[in-house]
Amino acid sequence: MKLAYPFLTEETEKKLLGFKGNMEEVFPTLKDLGYIGIEPLVRNPRKMNTSLFTKLVDKHNLEVAAIGTGPIVSDDQLTFTSKSIIKRREAVDRAKEVVEFASLFDCPINIGKLRGDIHKDHPEQSWLWLREGIEQVCEHADKYKVKVALEPQNRKVINNLNTTQEALTFIQKTNMANLKLMLDIYHMYIEDQSIEESLITAKDYFIYIHIADHNRKAPGKGNLGFNKIFQTLKELNYEGFITPEILQELSSYEEAKSAFNYLSTLNLEENII
Repeated sequence: MKLAYPFLTEETEKKLLGFKGNMEEVFPTLKDLGYIGIEPLVRNPRKMNTSLFTKLVDKHNLEVAAIGTGPIVSDDQLTFTSKSIIKRREAVDRAKEVVEFASLFDCPINIGKLRGDIHKDHPEQSWLWLREGIEQVCEHADKYKVKVALEPQNRKVINNLNTTQEALTFIQKTNMANLKLMLDIYHMYIEDQSIEESLITAKDYFIYIHIADHNRKAPGKGNLGFNKIFQTLKELNYEGFITPEILQELSSYEEAKSAFNYLSTLNLEENII
């Protein structure tokens, strides 16, 4: 298992659960802490200095674990189910641009809140928009050999596909070969009956993991039993990235350091590179 940390790219505005700063300073800092990967949280690739980003990733020998799309929602209020046709189209177009950016690093993109809420006044139409958005992005991603990772999130932040099983069923019914599952331990703690059983059930579909304690703080600052979770991942031969998506209560440096130090003590050191 490999550890990455979220990084908010320069065009983003709102604070999210990641490291924000000058990438020329942040990238070597994360590398020195022990992380071998980053998850860029991207708002708009067109407004990024992608050449410098790529250069610095190579310079510091970092991997790009996945591309997060949260800022597209938080900064621009774009979702696949927006009641505005203009915003729906822009959400899909922006996701396609993120796909093209991800193709530079042979990594997946994550879709969480970008899929949007189901509107109570027209749920069937909302579901149709949601499916169409995901299918359009997956079709585009297939051209670039990019995987799309759908993230179940708890009902406090979105009103659909909250549990691992719900998202898994959606993926199976959608039947897009490059549509996979991303799991977040924090959301699983809230929505799933058993984190370990959900991991086992979804073993053939999940390709990426976010991790946080039960209170969204760094692992070890709450009451989740991570030894059991990591043991299950080891038994499933999971070899992908694990990324702490946690509250930045202290400085991002201190939070990233705390998360790495704790995760490195879980008796799985041989699997954390």
